[in-house]
Amino acid sequence: MSLTLRKMLHNLSALAELGNEISSTHDFDEVVRASLYMLLGTLAIPRGAIARYSQEPRRLKVIAAKGLGKAVGEKIAVAHEDVEQLTRHAEPLDLQAAQNGLSGFVNRNSDVFKRLRAHTTVPMVARGELMGMILLSEKFTREDYSEDDIDIINTIARHIAIAFYNHRLMVSLRRKAEENQRLYREMHETYRDTVKAFGAAIDLKDAYTSGHSERVARYSEALARELGVTGRQLDYITVGGYLHDIGKITVDRSIINNPRPLTDREFKELNKHAVTGYEILSHIRHPWDEIAFMAKCHHEKVDGTGYPQGLVGEAFPLGARIVTLADSFDAMMTDRPYRARLPLASALADMSRHTGTQFCPSVVVAFCRLLLQEINGATRERVFLPVIGIKFDRPAIVATLSEIILEFEPRQLVS
Repeated sequence: MSLTLRKMLHNLSALAELGNEISSTHDFDEVVRASLYMLLGTLAIPRGAIARYSQEPRRLKVIAAKGLGKAVGEKIAVAHEDVEQLTRHAEPLDLQAAQNGLSGFVNRNSDVFKRLRAHTTVPMVARGELMGMILLSEKFTREDYSEDDIDIINTIARHIAIAFYNHRLMVSLRRKAEENQRLYREMHETYRDTVKAFGAAIDLKDAYTSGHSERVARYSEALARELGVTGRQLDYITVGGYLHDIGKITVDRSIINNPRPLTDREFKELNKHAVTGYEILSHIRHPWDEIAFMAKCHHEKVDGTGYPQGLVGEAFPLGARIVTLADSFDAMMTDRPYRARLPLASALADMSRHTGTQFCPSVVVAFCRLLLQEINGATRERVFLPVIGIKFDRPAIVATLSEIILEFEPRQLVS
């Protein structure tokens, strides 16, 4: 085999290897170093460096080097007109005979080129943009670069330039994705804060239930998590907890705060708040469509005897079943105009008595599990204990919760 043919095959092999390296998922800096070493080894060049171009500030910075000691970090000044010339004439440039209008660029950076032992530079251009520059010393043999050498240098330079371009694009996309995620989080937090403000405004109608909407939202979120709800479904259940009583803003304050038993007319007026809430929320664009329907359903019962629609089974959605229990539990554990708060034992007895008729068994079991974890110190989260307080018979309550779980767990509804 002739020397020329062997050299051509060697160069093709080097290019194939370079292509594999550049398209790999390895660390980018390592890929650049490997590409430089491959180029130098292929052409028997003892020293060289690769510099990356940045627009702000406009300069070339060495990011990989071989045989040049502390070359990494060296900076090469680039004027605007230099960038245009380097991009237009993306060919190896003999620094001893600067041409193509780049003599000013070479002269301004002569000290840097001397430190880098640079004999020839090769601009790296991709998609019409300057990506960087390869700096090469003389060959081991002190021979001039042949036309074949120039061809292989140009080809490898284009490969590396494409790698630079793709890497820059990936970094840009990653930053945009991170920025979009940050903006989404901020929008989400703003939405949550707005929802909380609505919940607080609703509670102002009732002198006895300050913080009710926020507590219902917190209970609902905890119960949904315990039931395995995640993602968007979890978000809409939490927001539904905040807004479940929004229809009460149209109910006369005297009815809401009436300390005596309500008349039939007053009950009818109060009970309209579920439908009114749906009408209010259905005209507002939410990230989650189910919120308006949840507000409408939070007084439904699993046996179909609730209002306003008498929903039963799957028609009574899980989110509304969760909010129903959270709402009822908070009502039992806080003072109301017509009665004082119930002892925890009485609230649990009422909950157990109405499981399967008013309350969904799976939601009740999830509630009991969470409360047991808080009482037994199995979790640092305190969702229910702050409203319950510490004045209860711990062994008796633990026993009651365990009995409820044992009784209703086998009868959980499929959600």
